[in-house]
Amino acid sequence: MYKPCETGTSTSLSNHLKVNEKPSKKPKKQIKKDSFKKAMQVVHRLEQVTPEILAEHDLQPLITDTYEVYAEAINYGIQDNCVPPRMAESLDRDAFIFSGMKVYNEVKEGSLRLRNDDGSIKPFDTFYREVQQIDNDYNESYLQAEYEFAITSAQMAAQWAKVERDGDNYNLQYRTAEDNRVRQDHQILTGTTLPPSDPFWASYYPPNGWRCRCQAVQVRKEKYATSNSAIAQDRGAQATADKGEIFRFNPGKQGQLFPPAHPYRTTKCGSCNSSTHLAAKIGNNEKCQACRKVDAIYEKTIEAQRREKYLLEMKPLLKKQVVKETDAGAITVKFTAKGNKHLYSDTFKRVKALSKEDLKTLDEALNDAEFVKSAGLSKERKDKIQKFYYFKDKEKELYYNVAEQWYNGRFEHFLYSATEKIKD
Repeated sequence: MYKPCETGTSTSLSNHLKVNEKPSKKPKKQIKKDSFKKAMQVVHRLEQVTPEILAEHDLQPLITDTYEVYAEAINYGIQDNCVPPRMAESLDRDAFIFSGMKVYNEVKEGSLRLRNDDGSIKPFDTFYREVQQIDNDYNESYLQAEYEFAITSAQMAAQWAKVERDGDNYNLQYRTAEDNRVRQDHQILTGTTLPPSDPFWASYYPPNGWRCRCQAVQVRKEKYATSNSAIAQDRGAQATADKGEIFRFNPGKQGQLFPPAHPYRTTKCGSCNSSTHLAAKIGNNEKCQACRKVDAIYEKTIEAQRREKYLLEMKPLLKKQVVKETDAGAITVKFTAKGNKHLYSDTFKRVKALSKEDLKTLDEALNDAEFVKSAGLSKERKDKIQKFYYFKDKEKELYYNVAEQWYNGRFEHFLYSATEKIKD
């Protein structure tokens, strides 16, 4: 889905899609009418909408259809850009959570039309005719605006990745599309020039509204005078007043595709969604519960697909081996399906220094790694592993853990896990 960054590299902003280039077509992916109908059939059958409805099998297609539109927008927005894997994964997760929360709002709104004045449930055909406007609003009008916003948001997030790599070596300058379609609210920000570390960019980095075509570009410090931060923030508040307040966020800095304060979400999303996974302090109000359900669905579906993809990329390792010198002499380290699964789990559970893109070349990394020590077991294991050897990565703050296992009457060695710390 994205082009990962190589250590120490950066890309030219001239290769980026122009922010003021309005997508000329609707998304190729569309919300299937059957998906919306199935969702409303669930509403009609259950006769109410609570967060538990999100676990219903027939509701999943509507969430998936919606997510695929936003995923298409991410691909379009970050094409040909160098994007840190964790940022891309964060944007991807936010797209899915936003999709789930959007669907929850759809079915919640649909449930308000479920009953007759006397409280009886309407026949499905009658109910379905009356919810057609919801389908038109959410899955056509709103969807097109969200698709365009997602393209710009993803692209600006990709640009922010380069900005962070360069730090304050350059200033950022706010620019509009400079045509007769520029809204006056955003015009007052044009020319604002501040270092990336200035708090202005945490809230007023583009896009600052639906169909916003503004951008922030890197400029040389000596070429443009630095703006007054306090004045710039006051103007930013004016530019995003009232309904525009939800756009006070930075997609690259926060790793979010859509505004944390969007009405689909709960007001607590600003803190919960700031990390890769929803925070443990998530609240108990209805939308928070719904958000938790969506996050669980993401783990089971999108993560499962990603897991399959990366394990497939690691499959060639099963035919490779690396000879390493240790305090017990030379050992031949192999790769196993079990070890590969464990290594994959390490990359998103506890090891920040190792990205999923590194997994397919672990044989090369292990070959260059330096032996540190060996360690026996603190307790007996059922998997017949009897010892571990630790090797320090040549470049990263990372250790590779090789297991020694008694198998078919002999000792065999395989790469078992990665860790950022080992016991002395």
